[in-house]
Amino acid sequence: MESAKSVLEPLAWLMQMITGLLMILLVTAHFYVTHMTSHDALRYAEVVERVAQPEFKALYALLLLAVSFHAFNGLRAILLDTNAGMRKKGAVSALTTLAFLLAFFYGLYLLFSI
Repeated sequence: MESAKSVLEPLAWLMQMITGLLMILLVTAHFYVTHMTSHDALRYAEVVERVAQPEFKALYALLLLAVSFHAFNGLRAILLDTNAGMRKKGAVSALTTLAFLLAFFYGLYLLFSI
């Protein structure tokens, strides 16, 4: 039977690749909507109107999830590449996971408060 540690690292790497590809798609959609559809798409009133729509809230929530996970999982990998990080692997994983969750839920709070 495989240990959780031997399964977690390949899974973290796979999720890093998946979120990277997902970000390419979502950022492209975001760029198209905000920069290619209309010159008025960046006006405050237009942004608020767009973000109030459920499909855009979902798009931006998914983008927020992908970016947050990708960033903090990448930070975790960088820290684990150091000697100090490897000595405190559990603490590094716990702190980066906590930071990811805080950033994601704070971003959701801001997104859904519009």
